[in-house]
Amino acid sequence: MELVLPKVTTLELSFISKLPAAQDKTYDCSGQGLLSIPDSLPPSTTGLDFSFNTLPFIHNSTFIKLKELIDLDLTRCQINWIYEDAFQYQIKLETLVLIGNQFMFIADNAFSGPVKLKHLFLTQTALSTLRFVPSENLNWLETLDFGDNDIYSLQFLSSFTTRNLKNLDFQLNGIQKIHATDVEVLKHALGLNLNFKGNDIIFIEPGAFDSCQFNSLDFSGCLDEADLSVILLGLKGLSTRVLKLGTYEDTPEPTDITPTSLQGLCDITVEELSFQLLHFKDFSNTTFKCLTRLRKLDLTRCHISFLPSNIQGMDSLTHLILNENNFRNVCLTSAQNFPALTHLSLKGNSKMLQFHQGCLQALSKLEHLDMSHSFLQTGSCCGIQLKGLGSLLHLNMSYNSKISMQGLPFSETPNLLLLDLTQTPITYSASRGPFHNLHQLQTLNLSHTYTNTSNVYLLEGLQSLRVLSLQGNSFQSGIIQDSEMFKCVPKLEILILSECQLTAIADKAFEPLRELKYVDVSKNNLFKFNGRAFAVLKDIQLNFARNNIEIIAVEQINLMEPSSKIRLSYNPLLCNCSNLHFITWYQQNMDKILDPEETVCGSPLPGTRVADVHLSCGNHLLLIILLVLSAVLISTLAAVAGKKCCIQSVHAGSCSYQRLETYQQLS
Repeated sequence: MELVLPKVTTLELSFISKLPAAQDKTYDCSGQGLLSIPDSLPPSTTGLDFSFNTLPFIHNSTFIKLKELIDLDLTRCQINWIYEDAFQYQIKLETLVLIGNQFMFIADNAFSGPVKLKHLFLTQTALSTLRFVPSENLNWLETLDFGDNDIYSLQFLSSFTTRNLKNLDFQLNGIQKIHATDVEVLKHALGLNLNFKGNDIIFIEPGAFDSCQFNSLDFSGCLDEADLSVILLGLKGLSTRVLKLGTYEDTPEPTDITPTSLQGLCDITVEELSFQLLHFKDFSNTTFKCLTRLRKLDLTRCHISFLPSNIQGMDSLTHLILNENNFRNVCLTSAQNFPALTHLSLKGNSKMLQFHQGCLQALSKLEHLDMSHSFLQTGSCCGIQLKGLGSLLHLNMSYNSKISMQGLPFSETPNLLLLDLTQTPITYSASRGPFHNLHQLQTLNLSHTYTNTSNVYLLEGLQSLRVLSLQGNSFQSGIIQDSEMFKCVPKLEILILSECQLTAIADKAFEPLRELKYVDVSKNNLFKFNGRAFAVLKDIQLNFARNNIEIIAVEQINLMEPSSKIRLSYNPLLCNCSNLHFITWYQQNMDKILDPEETVCGSPLPGTRVADVHLSCGNHLLLIILLVLSAVLISTLAAVAGKKCCIQSVHAGSCSYQRLETYQQLS
């Protein structure tokens, strides 16, 4: 059957002719209302995004000119029919995206042509059975996505070749039962990521996944209708690195998880296990009986307020995630049960979390500790609390209650690389800096911490620091002076000073920071740009957005190195002749401007892009000069004329006087 497609319109040709071609010859024609593949696309095209257009039918001449295609995206193109040999000429095609098309017919040999099609996406394509999808010539698939369809059975999955398969997605379908014969073919797929998320599983044949070796298996949101023990019985003999058994906020609350329902885990080999949003009943040491081989355990929002103190055999666990639970004290995590932990997360705790004791000192291998957003109460911090954590590299205590630092607060953690105290008010009264023993620290976030920036010893000892944020902290008089503070951080590359109520920056404020690559002084009250402060910095990116800058002196901005860039968006820039030199410089140096679309005039042309401003200040100046000269000339002529009249009047008066005198003599 031959189908004559509409010819591409002049508008379509004009559009495609303007498309920029990357080195890999990829073109984006998405969302342009096209009705066919534009003839102007070069035959050398390797990638084409044709999504959100209209292409109801695909036959073997649709892409006949694009024989070099490797990646093809046909998302939501209203495709209903794919005819025989539709991709016959695309022998190099590796990725085919057909998401969101409502298929009525796919020919048995529709995918013949590509020698090694690797990625096929059939998400939201109204599939109800796997039989509808031809498996011919799909022997090299690595990704096969059937997500969000109406598939109710895994029957006919065996018709697909799985030896190279890495990702198989069945999420959000209607699958309720899984039989051993259905998934037998998956035993040939080593390292597979298999996704059943959001299916209402009620039955898995016991041992159906026996001998399967996966990278990950996701049964999240599948416990609405079935007990967890039913799923685990079907997974007997499975080996997988990651197993997800949790649920989601918008799903009905599943039955409580009991130690008995977890017995099936003893017959499964798994390294990482997720129970997020599940409820545990009879939470005890028995709950963890079959979890002894785990390396990572995720108990996010499992409504727990403690971990049993007598858990045994968890010597292999390195990652423990306890986010968004109800702990009232860090000690209730029973950290001593997990001596191999390298990562511990207590982020987003829902209750006020007390941390006054050295409850974590058994975790000598701990490298990452996250207690952010947890209503953390430390009192005097942090020597006792962090006792024994000499291996700690990353510490996040952001978004918590006020911390009072005493003595040397991080004396127990000298190897820290990252310290985040964002939105956690801190007080410190000692004469030396609170971080002066953190010689390895590379990232320090003190945003909105009410830090005393006038303390010249604040950054003492941080000779390795690369990233520093002081966002939201105020400076004395609103000015960054020629401070001694930055001399302590000579390797600093990124400096955040936004929202600091700055009004000025001194000429030598950043002179010690020769390695700076990015400075953010946005959202301040700066009225001018001081180029001298950045004159010694090379390849610098400056963010001056959202200040009060109206006029910029070109001699100041020319002090920047030629390779530097600046963001000036959302400033009330004047676009009149008083700012002519800057506007001229701006339009001639667009390669140095970041965010030009939002760099607009404040007045007298509000909202106009500075790049689009055209001024005629030279003609105006000439007119003014002419007017002045004319006024001077007129004044001069008037003065001369007035003097001449005066002389004539004097002469006339003299003659009259002489006549009068003669008349008197005659009389």
